[in-house]
Amino acid sequence: MCGLVIAGLPASCIRRDVMAVALVSVGLTDGTGGGEFASCRRRARWHNRFDKDSEKSGLNFSSSVSYSMHRGLYGRQDCVRSIADEIDSIHGVDTPVTDLSPSDRDRMFALYETYYEAVDRNGFERDLAEKDAVVIIRRDREIIGFSTYLVRPQTIGEDTVHYLFSGDTVLHSARWGDPMLLRGFFRAAGAAKARVGGRLFWFPIIGGHRTFRILPNFFRDFVPAIDGQDSARLQLIRDTIAAARYGDYFDPATGLVDFGPSQGHLRQQWADVEQTAVRNRFAAFFLRANPFYFRGVELACLAEFDASNLKRYGAASFAEGLNHGC
Repeated sequence: MCGLVIAGLPASCIRRDVMAVALVSVGLTDGTGGGEFASCRRRARWHNRFDKDSEKSGLNFSSSVSYSMHRGLYGRQDCVRSIADEIDSIHGVDTPVTDLSPSDRDRMFALYETYYEAVDRNGFERDLAEKDAVVIIRRDREIIGFSTYLVRPQTIGEDTVHYLFSGDTVLHSARWGDPMLLRGFFRAAGAAKARVGGRLFWFPIIGGHRTFRILPNFFRDFVPAIDGQDSARLQLIRDTIAAARYGDYFDPATGLVDFGPSQGHLRQQWADVEQTAVRNRFAAFFLRANPFYFRGVELACLAEFDASNLKRYGAASFAEGLNHGC
């Protein structure tokens, strides 16, 4: 089990140059190599530029630490103290499901139930039992986010590939915009690719625009493609996996998985896809592709975990997991 995300990582699990790239992606250093923490003013200027880039792509990666800094906490002593407090209190681990304690499971379900309806504890436990591991984000001892996943092989014609399937995923709304859970997820994906030793694809079924927006913001090629030019090979792989997992619930013509009665969907106050779609083209695309999200219908998607297919915000964390396998 290896420490992830913002907490200090074991030296055996990380190289300094890789970590520097990862920290730049969340605004904790300016990337100049001038010490572990750049001045608050320098980071504030850098982060303002980063925010503009993020807004163009439709995603805000600012952490609450960085937000507080470029909203006026420019005094170096106060700034360093606030960062140190945040680093000390927030950490993440990639934990095998079998290692979860009863209290972990209780906290995970309580958090999940806060944001999702049409869920119950028995269904949550059944879904969890199928998974291999879970990326857990904690603040002190409290679980503030998690993402479950499994890795399985799939035969495609004469070839065998592997896919990482994301299960229940949630992050406390106070941390929305933070990259901590995404960094843990990409690191886990890199470690999974190192273990399988071949091609690895991300296969999520998606019921919310925030998760869908990971695809255009972090991957170059994926299905369904925003421009409508779906890769025939990617679509074949997605359809094969989806049909194997969901049978007649999956419609290859639409890419939708419809279970009938909802198996769990975002509560309406958290979904906000219609409002976001007005100003964000990726959310608008998701709404067109999955207009029935509000009753638990999921959009089957696929993207390959490969350095050439990852944009820079995910590439550093993926490289950590791929190179160190932890």
